[in-house]
Amino acid sequence: MISWSSADIAGVEFGDDRLMVARLAGKGDGHLTLTHAGWISYNHSASARDVAAAIRTLWKESSLSTRTVCASLRSASLVMRYFKYPLMPDPELKSALELQAEEALQMSREHIVVDWHRMGISGKDGESGHVHGVLFAAPVKDVERQLEALFMAGLDPVVMDIRAMAVANLYFEIAGQRMKGPLCLVNVCPHSADVIVLPAAEGSVYPHTVLCRASTWEAAPAFLGDNVRDVLRYCEFKLDWEHVPKIVLTGSVPATPGFVNAVSAGAKLPVEVWDPLAAVRVRGGVEKRISELSGVGASLACSMGLGLRRG
Repeated sequence: MISWSSADIAGVEFGDDRLMVARLAGKGDGHLTLTHAGWISYNHSASARDVAAAIRTLWKESSLSTRTVCASLRSASLVMRYFKYPLMPDPELKSALELQAEEALQMSREHIVVDWHRMGISGKDGESGHVHGVLFAAPVKDVERQLEALFMAGLDPVVMDIRAMAVANLYFEIAGQRMKGPLCLVNVCPHSADVIVLPAAEGSVYPHTVLCRASTWEAAPAFLGDNVRDVLRYCEFKLDWEHVPKIVLTGSVPATPGFVNAVSAGAKLPVEVWDPLAAVRVRGGVEKRISELSGVGASLACSMGLGLRRG
């Protein structure tokens, strides 16, 4: 683990239509400080050279000197699936998950990047244990394309992470100690949303991405609520997780009157909005820039979570 005093890493989110960057510093009193932040519009389907040019502009405008980054993976083919297998040696688990990834993506192993988050071992008295977690898989070409853009921009990517997991890490870092039970964290992006179920069990998480069928979520709050409810039903009835009593929205939450109430009506649960910046110190220059562009601050949640990673 790299200490806060020696680490100099920035989190870069390849968003729906914006590149976002954030750099955090830790203090001895346990508080985080947002020292740098920036955002720039980009075309995620553009060439690696064009994306690299946008990254260089973002770095200049954000006055960042660090070249070490943790980046989010953006892939339309990204697979996130819960798995549960009888206890087996790690090599056998790896082989089983790779086979599941091949079936999900309909690609051979050499064309897939596979990783997983192991949540632990479960088993009732008298039963053999099971290992469970979440599988992540994406085409190699999508990963290599993003890495190429980062390298061409002169950056050194040490970690590539999943957007939902980065936001979950940030929530645990800032508000985890105040969790009194399970909850559902929803990271709202312009054209998609990460539904992240956090049960009471430490280290457990179920991520799911919902794509917006309308132009933006402002026009489809009930659709978002319905999908969140479906995810929660899956966790409760298929995974046998506890009932989630509330939903917490973060990210680019529309300020449209009635949006939160409409999501709540669709999900049939109370909804509250969480702004991670409310619990983070923000340096003057960054605070001024965020205040100049309303609504951008909380959308830094993913890049802030990425900035917590330390290789």
